[in-house]
Amino acid sequence: MPFRFSIPSKSMRLWRGKLVISPSSSRTLSILCRGDRIDREELFKYTNGRFLVRHKEQCDQRYLKFDLDQLCAVAASAGNTKSPVRKIEKMEGGFSKALLMSKEDGTEVVAKLPFSITGPPKYLTASEAAVLQYLHDHTTVPVPKLLAWNADSSNPVGAEYIIMEKAAGCQLVKKWGEMKGIDPLELIKNLCLIEADLAAIAFPANGSLYFRESMGTGDKYTLLSPDLDPSGQFCIGPSCERSWFGKDDTESVQARFNRGPWPTLPAFGVALAEREIARIEENPKVAPHGPPRGSIEEQLAALQTAKKVFLNMGTETLPGRLACPTLWHTDLHMGNIYVNNEEPTQIATLIDWQSTGVSPLFSQVRFPELINIDEDYKIGLEIPPFPDNFDEMDDDDQAVVKFKHKHKLMGKAYEAACGFKVRKVSDSISLPPFFRQLFLRTGEAREEGIVPLRQCLIAIAHIWNEAQFSSDCPCNFSAEEIEKHQQEFSQYRDHHRLFEVARQCLDTDDDGWIAPYYDFEKKQQENKEVLELCIAHCAKYGKSAEEVQRIWPYYEGLSIHL
Repeated sequence: MPFRFSIPSKSMRLWRGKLVISPSSSRTLSILCRGDRIDREELFKYTNGRFLVRHKEQCDQRYLKFDLDQLCAVAASAGNTKSPVRKIEKMEGGFSKALLMSKEDGTEVVAKLPFSITGPPKYLTASEAAVLQYLHDHTTVPVPKLLAWNADSSNPVGAEYIIMEKAAGCQLVKKWGEMKGIDPLELIKNLCLIEADLAAIAFPANGSLYFRESMGTGDKYTLLSPDLDPSGQFCIGPSCERSWFGKDDTESVQARFNRGPWPTLPAFGVALAEREIARIEENPKVAPHGPPRGSIEEQLAALQTAKKVFLNMGTETLPGRLACPTLWHTDLHMGNIYVNNEEPTQIATLIDWQSTGVSPLFSQVRFPELINIDEDYKIGLEIPPFPDNFDEMDDDDQAVVKFKHKHKLMGKAYEAACGFKVRKVSDSISLPPFFRQLFLRTGEAREEGIVPLRQCLIAIAHIWNEAQFSSDCPCNFSAEEIEKHQQEFSQYRDHHRLFEVARQCLDTDDDGWIAPYYDFEKKQQENKEVLELCIAHCAKYGKSAEEVQRIWPYYEGLSIHL
């Protein structure tokens, strides 16, 4: 069945066929980006910042052309009243284009169109639409109201899209500086109330949430139980995450994938391992530089061991008891949380549910992104003290310590609120992290190699009986193998520590994205200076100067003389 749907309302029904556009609509349309007028071609381009590496390629991947008049026609009839769109404000993230569309009657809606690099647009769109509708209808989670959507790129707009109401409230980042005293802790308590609502929903399988009608001929799906979905509208279908749709995957490789839904924790883990085995067997990655990856034989052997571990993760095991398929928002930074203007501790809307999956609870639960948790953070309700030498520090060092201490307190508030509302969420936070890492590292085996995966397997072997596995442990490592692994893991850790230094110092991400409010030329100069500093301290990272230069993630366009 084609992916063409809208949400019925008093003034809107299912869209079918070609839309009729008013001849005057394009002449009266104002298009803006960050306050400046732009033309339609600029609307299609990606202009939300620049990239330190592969700039043209990355912008081209985010170029999205569509029929703007047709999109305006859909938006004009979306909602309770029909009114033409008169102004568009272009907004973009790294994975989708968003347009704030203002109508003649003063109402505002948001149109969201995914970039192809985000994953399969039809599944992403269909799933995000279903998530918004399900949460609106069956929970108290505050989300934008879904007005219309279409996941078939052959529609008159020429691209997949979602039309939703503008989010209520304002972004938390705009109010954070005004929050005093216990306000941040009160906000965290309210966020935990919302997450408790999510944790209470026991979905029947792992995968992605969809409208039942949106499933295609070859798609497998599992229906929700009547108590979760009395109308029978929804189902759990294949995962829409882009990791299941690699650009280098041939048809023969994809044919070996089981994209879900997965009814059990073992089935989910085994599917991840078998996906990476298929990729490595048919198209192994060769990386001349970088940290140890393990030979092809070692990679396949580690994945086979991981499969055996997954197959033993029954409901009686420590991770198995926390594996209920759960829908969760895993990217709650201050831009995705909208709060009440007058009372910013009250959450008004949570936005950006794109790529939200249904996965085992313990693999979903984490500290929200708005809380900065250091590696030295210890789980538990003991309040961390200030350092003994705090009074001897200068003002700058004290400011850093105060910032970190504040976020540790926020972390403790999150732990306490989770434990009070839903014990299994608190237990998931307390679960040894290598159980969640096992799934993550298995899914990255072809791309990253198996050193981090092997680290998880060794850690699990140490607590096998304590974690209440009933069978013999399949992870058998000799003393010599563990010694070799420790050396390789140290090299792997040093390599990624260098990458983390680069990202933090330049305030960028893996793609080298620089936000539009930065001076890009200055960032390029900073990039060179940070690299030169790391080269000067190369021994700290266990590298030679040449190795640091060779593996620097943003070296394109630089010229460093050693």
